[in-house]
Amino acid sequence: MFEVIDVRKSIKIKSDILNFKFRVSGIIIKNNKILFVDMDDSGFLCLPGGYVELGETTEEACLRELKEEIGINFKIDKYCGVIENFYKNKFNNKVHEIALYYFLTPIDKINNNDFTVVENDKGRNIKLNFKWINIDDIDKYDIRPQSLKTNFCFNHLIINELEK
Repeated sequence: MFEVIDVRKSIKIKSDILNFKFRVSGIIIKNNKILFVDMDDSGFLCLPGGYVELGETTEEACLRELKEEIGINFKIDKYCGVIENFYKNKFNNKVHEIALYYFLTPIDKINNNDFTVVENDKGRNIKLNFKWINIDDIDKYDIRPQSLKTNFCFNHLIINELEK
């Protein structure tokens, strides 16, 4: 075992031609809807979450990120999977992302309506527009990574979660 020091360094690499990020995301399902977020008016939606930091587990990162973004506590129900993704961000930069996904349940009361939060992320304010999307309407939205809509294993897990 090693001593964990709060270095608060996100696991990411930026170069002139490609950015890499190690990310976690929470899947929150309520009333046949999944909570998505548009970060800083990017024009697309993703699942809430963020970077894993040095010295923390992906579970710790997921709970921390969701608490920072939404302001409430969650518990992890189960690990869903990992998606490796290549895309261009809103600045047209190429991104290589590895993201782990977890099903979460709110411990505290969560807003049932769409809502906006401004998060102070290490000194930078980020506007987060949260939107509840009906599972049947996901194809109508630009969701990143796009494989969230087409990945059979991922969709099978969500359908099983909805049937509980």
